[in-house]
Amino acid sequence: MPPEACSKTLKPMTEEVTILLLGAGGQLGRLVAEQAFPEVRLLSLPRDMLDVADSFAVKLALEETRPDIIINCAAYTAVDRAEAEVELAFAVNVRGPENLAEAMAHKTRLIHISTDFVFTAMADRPYQPEDPVDPQSAYGKSKREGERILLEKRPDTSTIIRTSWLYSADGRNFVNTMLRLMNERDELSIVSDQFGSPTSAEGLAGIIWKFVARNVPQGLYHWSDEGVISWYDFACGIQRIALDIGLLEKEIRLIPIRTEDYPVPARRPAYSALDSSTTQALLDVKARPWKDQLHDVLVRIKEKN
Repeated sequence: MPPEACSKTLKPMTEEVTILLLGAGGQLGRLVAEQAFPEVRLLSLPRDMLDVADSFAVKLALEETRPDIIINCAAYTAVDRAEAEVELAFAVNVRGPENLAEAMAHKTRLIHISTDFVFTAMADRPYQPEDPVDPQSAYGKSKREGERILLEKRPDTSTIIRTSWLYSADGRNFVNTMLRLMNERDELSIVSDQFGSPTSAEGLAGIIWKFVARNVPQGLYHWSDEGVISWYDFACGIQRIALDIGLLEKEIRLIPIRTEDYPVPARRPAYSALDSSTTQALLDVKARPWKDQLHDVLVRIKEKN
């Protein structure tokens, strides 16, 4: 979603709006910065400039910058490693939001990014924001606790956007991992009994700016690209499109397997597709099909390389 499309919804400002972007060095944070409105004052802080788990540093940063809006993309996202680094995951994903909630000025708005990993049980439809949560992994529990704290401490000024299966042209994500392995191997085994919705980080960045532009009700929202698929389906889509555009030179065998055949430290949700209809209606946008978003990202990867 190009930033100019979002800018059309931005109401004229009599004063410059200061926006503090946290986690600016991550795959989502970089894209949020790239799509910034020209009429705002954007202050971007990567983790090495501000550790959200450090309460004193957060308080000082907010006192110095005095932001009107905070976009919090800072997160611990190493799902499997979190099982062994529980304290670190909770420091970033729980203490971080708590520090922001306690240091924010009364009228400061906070846009916070969360995850589909707050859900676990198999469902027969995409999850609504108000559906019960039951995270089973350390990562999912830490993100849910971060949500709870914001909704408890700053219910009137916190907007929480849950997303799923996030990827971009840069960084460590499923798409880039698959492309690397498809170049290196003759066959890959991919889990086929976990279902969700891939989401382009570029598209999510555009949605975040639409939330900035609109004076929307605070609370929980969902955003993902259109479609519910398995990781195996996603891998097949990556290979098919990459072959079509010449990003891959050869086709390899993809083997569907069950979750139990690929043991990992963290338990994944069997089904975690998100229903974004409320967000689409609120912002007057339509989620694009995951294949279209994936095609655009793969084209960018090819152009970059």
